[in-house]
Amino acid sequence: MDTELNIPHMGEVDYFAALLLKQLRHEITEAELQELENWKAGHPSFARVCEQVNDGEQLLADLIALKQVDMEGWWQKISDQIETVKKPVPVYRRWYAYAAAAVLLLAAGTFAWKYLMPDKTPATVNGKNVPVVADVPPGGNRATLTLSNGAVIDLGNAGNGQLAQEGNMNVLKPKEGELKYEPATSNPRQAGAGRQPAVIAYNTLSTPRGGQYSLVLPDGSQVWLNATSSIKYPTQFTENERRVTITGEVYFEVKSLAKKLPFIVTVQSQAGANLEVVEVLGTRFNIMAYDDEATAKTTLLKGKVKISVPGDNFRLLQPGQQAQIPQQLAGNGIKVIEVEDVEDVAGWKDGLVTLKNADVKTIMRILARWYNVEISYQGNTSNYTFTGTLPLKNNLSVVMKLLEYNGVHLTLQQNHKIIVKP
Repeated sequence: MDTELNIPHMGEVDYFAALLLKQLRHEITEAELQELENWKAGHPSFARVCEQVNDGEQLLADLIALKQVDMEGWWQKISDQIETVKKPVPVYRRWYAYAAAAVLLLAAGTFAWKYLMPDKTPATVNGKNVPVVADVPPGGNRATLTLSNGAVIDLGNAGNGQLAQEGNMNVLKPKEGELKYEPATSNPRQAGAGRQPAVIAYNTLSTPRGGQYSLVLPDGSQVWLNATSSIKYPTQFTENERRVTITGEVYFEVKSLAKKLPFIVTVQSQAGANLEVVEVLGTRFNIMAYDDEATAKTTLLKGKVKISVPGDNFRLLQPGQQAQIPQQLAGNGIKVIEVEDVEDVAGWKDGLVTLKNADVKTIMRILARWYNVEISYQGNTSNYTFTGTLPLKNNLSVVMKLLEYNGVHLTLQQNHKIIVKP
């Protein structure tokens, strides 16, 4: 029986997941087994995972929990790579293979089990046992809207429908997680026809730690706010330009209009200092400018934007490029780099954050913002780096387990504090 792998176009992770499946199904060749062992020797974290997969007692506990997860897609993806005579696979052995594929993909940072639970062993701090919290749920649709009169609406608690009227615009919450502006008149053409004088008011949408929200601006442009971010905007744009001000991280899909009104984004620090100005027409781009990040990054997915900073320094971005600006300019100006997987930059909107060679403090800042937790470091963690995808739609325990499989040691305490150890 020919059981050689058909490996063209297979990624490294899929290939070795397939080898592990073949080993568990007793179909692996001597050459493939040697290759798998050599690969495990060069990847200690993956080797630890493989040992756990082959631990029958541990696997039995995993399989009980695995019933909550639909692994069919992953099974099909991996087993399709194995050319072998089709034969019935006993159910218990098929679930065994499911577990193998899932745990290996988890170790590679490309997949996460929804059922993984954190270690509930009490942590020791200053010689005392500190209870470990069971879990922390992911962030969600949380934001506040500040109206022009200073009134603040908690959008998480507000019902769907009209929330307010600002000038000639109705402020609507059409569904959970979305804010929208529409003309107050029944005939939208009347809004600018002179029957009602244009009244321009400014609103501010803000998200807390653990919050995200989307917004449809008066011109139809769509905006997504990540955690601890804000956008200030007029409830009705002028005839000359569309101008907004943001902090934190915001993704834009700017609507092209018949009249080419420039869309201008002023990026500020939370202290109010202007970091950069982004000028666009119709385009898709992401801006990340958190105060606790050393560099503000503007990434262009589609269209064209002009990036400028104080001092009349500017650069034009093409799709697939990212402008990096130090938070403390100090004459360093704008650096432009190419981004390989540009769509991944905005993956946070869908709960996926893709990182490449990220250090542990970068990762912990992301977790602190999204899960609303505090971070404490014990010892030197500077040598740790991570490449992969963090599944932020899952509970914190899943993400912590993924990082643990990749070599970082984490403990979640009862006071929602993550302890990071070497």
